[in-house]
Amino acid sequence: MADAQNHMAKEIAEIPSSVQYQIDNGLDLYVSEGRRVAELNPPFLTTCARGSSDYAAMFLKYLVEIGLGLPVASIGPSIASIYESNLRLDLSVSVAISQSGASPDIVKLQEFAGQGGARTISVLNTPESPVGNASMSVLPVFAGPEHAVAATKSFVGSLVAVCGLFAGLSGDREIEAALRDLPSRLSTALECDWSSTVDPVAQSHSLYTIGRGSTLAIAGEAALKLKETCLIHAEAFSAAEVRHGPIALARQGFTSLAFVPEDRAKQSVLGIANEIAALGAKAICVGGGDLSGVGTWRDPPPHPALVPICQITAFYVFAEKLSRRLERDKMPSVLSKITKTV
Repeated sequence: MADAQNHMAKEIAEIPSSVQYQIDNGLDLYVSEGRRVAELNPPFLTTCARGSSDYAAMFLKYLVEIGLGLPVASIGPSIASIYESNLRLDLSVSVAISQSGASPDIVKLQEFAGQGGARTISVLNTPESPVGNASMSVLPVFAGPEHAVAATKSFVGSLVAVCGLFAGLSGDREIEAALRDLPSRLSTALECDWSSTVDPVAQSHSLYTIGRGSTLAIAGEAALKLKETCLIHAEAFSAAEVRHGPIALARQGFTSLAFVPEDRAKQSVLGIANEIAALGAKAICVGGGDLSGVGTWRDPPPHPALVPICQITAFYVFAEKLSRRLERDKMPSVLSKITKTV
């Protein structure tokens, strides 16, 4: 097995202990920052991120919009780095999320956001970095060194950090308590049985990953990992959007991977998975449901908001095994650990 995949497998296995360290050393900091944001009473939040981190930003968006009704908008970094547009963000909060904190466009947008009147917060696995230096407050992820090009434990750490931020912002003590119980549930997630899933996905040249609400962010991250670790084309869709055209591809030989939430969107995701299966395609559910797939959790996540974190942790094991099954365990030379865009 290639060194890249050795690193990836090792880092996936470290997720529960990494999150335990993060909870012990960072949760109080995240909650405190969330409370500080609540005191500001911002009219909206903005986010700034690239790649996997942008899906962590989407996760935050759904937490905040569902839980508080507070709009969260993603701003494209090129607005600052290329177009140099003056941002009007008075009284708002800008959250940048990055593993390396090194991309110049994220730095520039965070600088412009501060100049535009926003409180700037960064969620970083490398706190001492240009993005951190451009932010008023830094929330460390505490994932430690990550050598695999495909981010895993740092992405999970970013989800945990924004969950803690939301717990403080919303005053939700249940989520805060559930986060303290999360590491043991992540250990269980690593043990999920994907055996019935390997063959249909391995035989697919293209597939959909599907979610809704916070699991849409997980579907996006899963699609990205299938591309970069398995060289399989995957597209992420909302369960609602699948009906607006993409369902036309659902037929024998096609595969979909549905990340089922444990909230009001559950029946929506299960419904489209069943429709896809009825059309002759393979529909695999992650987290629950009657269709074949990963199935239900032996040790359910302690709060519906944390289900997506357990789902993506479980998925990473599958993606790493699938890449070896397909003999695609050497990371493409066009990818690098630190991606700097302008």
